[in-house]
Amino acid sequence: MDDHQAGALAAAEATTIRIKDHGEIVELDYNGAITSHRGSLWWGTAVGYRAMQAAAEALSKDGLWSRDDLYIVGAHPGPGVRDAIDYVTGTAKRNRYHVVTDAECGAKCNSSMKFEWWVSDGNETAVIKLRDDFVPLAFYDLSDRLGTPDETKEDTRLFEIFKVTLSARIWAAPLASNFSVALRPLPLTPGDLPSEVQQADYWNDLKTKQTQEMTA
Repeated sequence: MDDHQAGALAAAEATTIRIKDHGEIVELDYNGAITSHRGSLWWGTAVGYRAMQAAAEALSKDGLWSRDDLYIVGAHPGPGVRDAIDYVTGTAKRNRYHVVTDAECGAKCNSSMKFEWWVSDGNETAVIKLRDDFVPLAFYDLSDRLGTPDETKEDTRLFEIFKVTLSARIWAAPLASNFSVALRPLPLTPGDLPSEVQQADYWNDLKTKQTQEMTA
């Protein structure tokens, strides 16, 4: 298929993503992302895949985007997110996927994480951010309790319900309703970090929201 035909294809529609790989068009479906992740099949996989749909649209304005020069920085450490992104882009397998974390963050859902990604194709960078109020603070509070002495008998069940609910919501609305997308004219190269995450107060806004919620 030539470049003209590729440009006529939608980069993302319904549950599909299309992307070039060494000139060949690869068509992917969300079912493949689910089967590629061996853990929980819900929230992390869904939000990671939808974020890549948003990136696909942003980086396909002048022709279908390509895996070849992609480099991604993310602020969410979850394995479901990573596996969904790698299923689409192949960046984790090629050491072109970098996760930034707060000092208090572990490799799981918790309050010290953000749903933000910088997807660079070697020419420009798409900044993808989940809507600030999409994930309720109660979800962060619950995820922080898991595995601690404060965990209750109901917490695991409630956490699974939260993930199912969030997964359904992320698919129920258009991408533009759930994600903000901004294009920057400069690319990131492997090892680069976006200017935001290099700031000492990058993680403070979520913690501020949590404090405000507790005192409200």
